[in-house]
Amino acid sequence: MPARKRKHVSRTLGLIALAAVAVALYSVWQSRPGYSIEPGFQVVQEAYQYRQTGIMVEVTGSVVRLLQPAPDAPDVQKFVMRLANGQSILVVHRAVPDDRVPVDINDNVLVRGEYVWTETGGTIRNTERDLSTQRRHGWIEYQGERYN
Repeated sequence: MPARKRKHVSRTLGLIALAAVAVALYSVWQSRPGYSIEPGFQVVQEAYQYRQTGIMVEVTGSVVRLLQPAPDAPDVQKFVMRLANGQSILVVHRAVPDDRVPVDINDNVLVRGEYVWTETGGTIRNTERDLSTQRRHGWIEYQGERYN
């Protein structure tokens, strides 16, 4: 085999090996806790029933109550949403006052974040961008716009 062809084959095999390593690293990264997203209210319903915490979820619901920010945490927006199965869940969204989600009672929202079990139905937190790469980014989608 000519030297030029061997060099081309060697380079091709090197690129294939590099791609294989990248795919393997990506799949390991995605399999870490906090990286798989469980869509649908059934997941939240089951997590509540079995008192599970730390599950990344993505659910749609209707806003039923707006809560005032605490004086010691003005950058935290809170509201209660009702899922399709009737379960109420608290959403805690960290946002500067100028970037709050402009929701009102009866508005529909799609929320991605970490589910935390509580006796009252649970809380979805970490609905913002995660700069630490410890989990997938969370967000709230309202009227076609994402807030994170």
